[in-house]
Amino acid sequence: MAVKLKKFNALDFVPTISDSESDVPDLDVSDDEESSNDVEKETKVEKKKNSKNNKSKKNSNKNDDEEANDDINDDFKFDADQDDMNTGFQGWDFLNDPANGSESDVKKDVDLDQIIRRKGGLIKMAHIDESEDEEEEEEKDTGKEADDDELAMDGFGMGVSTKDEEAEVEDNEQENANKQESIEENDELSEESEDEGVEDEDSAEAINQFFAPEEEAKEAKEQVHTNFNSLSLSRPVLKGLSNLGYTKPSPIQSATIPIALLGKDIIAGAVTGSGKTAAFMIPIIERLLYKPAKVASTRVIVLTPTRELAIQISDVGKKIAQFVPDITFGLAVGGLNLRQQEQQLKTRPDIVIATPGRFIDHVRNSSSFNVDSVEIMVMDEADRMLEEGFQDELSEIMQLLPTKRQNLLFSATMNSKIKQLISLSLKKPVRIMINPPKQAASKLVQEFVRIRKRDQLKPALLFNLIRKLDYMGQKRIVVFVARKELAHRLRIILGLRGMKAAELHGSLSQEQRLDSVTKFKSLEVPVLICTDLAARGLDIPKIEVVINYDMPKSYEIYLHRVGRTARAGREGRSITFVGESTQERSIVRDAINSVENINKTVAKGLRGKALGRNVDWNKVEETNNLIEKSSETVEEILEEEKQEKEILRAEMQLKKGENMLKHKNEIQSRPRRTWFQSEKDKKNNKLLGALSKTKKESNSKKRKRDEALEDGSRSYKKTQKDRTTDQERTYKKQHVGNGKGKGKKKG
Repeated sequence: MAVKLKKFNALDFVPTISDSESDVPDLDVSDDEESSNDVEKETKVEKKKNSKNNKSKKNSNKNDDEEANDDINDDFKFDADQDDMNTGFQGWDFLNDPANGSESDVKKDVDLDQIIRRKGGLIKMAHIDESEDEEEEEEKDTGKEADDDELAMDGFGMGVSTKDEEAEVEDNEQENANKQESIEENDELSEESEDEGVEDEDSAEAINQFFAPEEEAKEAKEQVHTNFNSLSLSRPVLKGLSNLGYTKPSPIQSATIPIALLGKDIIAGAVTGSGKTAAFMIPIIERLLYKPAKVASTRVIVLTPTRELAIQISDVGKKIAQFVPDITFGLAVGGLNLRQQEQQLKTRPDIVIATPGRFIDHVRNSSSFNVDSVEIMVMDEADRMLEEGFQDELSEIMQLLPTKRQNLLFSATMNSKIKQLISLSLKKPVRIMINPPKQAASKLVQEFVRIRKRDQLKPALLFNLIRKLDYMGQKRIVVFVARKELAHRLRIILGLRGMKAAELHGSLSQEQRLDSVTKFKSLEVPVLICTDLAARGLDIPKIEVVINYDMPKSYEIYLHRVGRTARAGREGRSITFVGESTQERSIVRDAINSVENINKTVAKGLRGKALGRNVDWNKVEETNNLIEKSSETVEEILEEEKQEKEILRAEMQLKKGENMLKHKNEIQSRPRRTWFQSEKDKKNNKLLGALSKTKKESNSKKRKRDEALEDGSRSYKKTQKDRTTDQERTYKKQHVGNGKGKGKKKG
């Protein structure tokens, strides 16, 4: 044994067996092999010694530096990542970093994909005949040439292939028979809507009194800036913009940045993807360069309707200000760690991006955070913020903020009325509308699929469309649906057919929502099924296709949905499933009219299109048969997911009970969080909001008729007592009148 271990004599330490199998000494090796390995071992030992000496020197130098610089922050970390050099925005990912929060042993979410795999899904894409797919692509390309002439005004009837003509004859006849009825209905509706529009439109006098003179907006829009240098921005801001790949300001940026730098209030509107976030972030950061250096206070508040949009704006702002010293950002949104946000807001960051509810919560309950020094208030997607759901929160925020401030309002469909804007305390705002309020992007191709009475085939149609558009899963496709339950079910149906999909809606936790967006951005999941939560402001690069599985309630929501593609001058495509209701038809007509208006003012290469998309319904029915066969499996998956959620909920309750027992004194010593409304007020406001939605507003004619009826009749049905009283009153009047008449005749 002594001979075997002679190679360890040169070492100044005792060798032991480590966890690595490569370091275990082989005692059965021959002497020749030992002698050949001795040299290598000795060189390795010398390298280890040298590295140890270097480390010890570094540590000694480090200790000397620390002694010499005691005032340096020990928690400072130098960020050497080169992510900021990318031209695309890489938001959201920083919040999913485990370093930001402690990892809990308790599993938080159910892995739905794992359940689908256990049931045989997400394994292989359903089979498709490549030759048939190529034929369909050729038909689509040839059909586009014919469809370039635009759709008929009813939204359909163009581009029908010869194969489907015989099958479509009966439906077309039925459509022509029903068209006259729909026209009559639309005429009646249009009369009422015209009366309402005249009643609701702001008068010219009111506009002149409320807004700044139109000459200011015209001058701003006429200014053309070929680059950001002509906007008189500072070098750090210009360097941040060049790092993001911004070279030429967009029209909305050219018009709003000079006015915002003057400190004036702005109400701005431009199409989706035109750079509105940078349009208000650039002048804010430029103005903060001249803030008092030694006074830490929050000077800018940015309000957004959704959490994801707030996170995106925060990320964009940080990247524009990456070379600007001493500008800090804070985030106050629901669903994320409350204590971390409190600690961040205690430092009084210069810019706070928030959702209304969480912002009020922090102002009322977070110590050391106040808004007394706020100089600028920004509302992104302002038309959505001014709707009924945010009215109570906005009125509370306006009371909290100083009245002397600059207000910047931005949206793609900014057509709010003056009566809605009065509550914001605007001071002669400059109204800048680069595009008409209801206009889609110029390079967007809008396709419409007429469903007729085939609603049950929509899941199969969706699967076939996605498979045809993106068989290899290399395109980002967003699918908009009306309900959260439907989004969840469609994800399971597509998963069982071998197609990866993620969902994004309000029933998910914030971690799940951010995880879905991150996977979608990285193309780990090519299909994102979401509600209108994702229709506002989200800028995910290179979304090629938007599919409206359910038609939105209004044309404004439709514009926000299709605005997720064809952003920043890129091309895009939207496909919409259209039913038979007059509301859905009117949205199609508005889209066609918008395309016609855009094409009149835009060069030929930048024109959009509105096309009718042909579908092979035989193949859709075949796919639907397969989906119906797996309906029981879908229910089993939903039931299994429900059971796992109940188990997780029980584990969380158990963990909560343990924490209560362990940290009882600390938890009870915390001050109770307050809200500006009591629970009773919340319920009443919700009830009033629901009643106001169901109540149909009367137009001017109906209103006059109601007023006339109020003057001459009762608002309730007469009882027997009422009739008797009326008869007695009438009899007395007649009797008195007869008496007066007789007296006059006698005289």
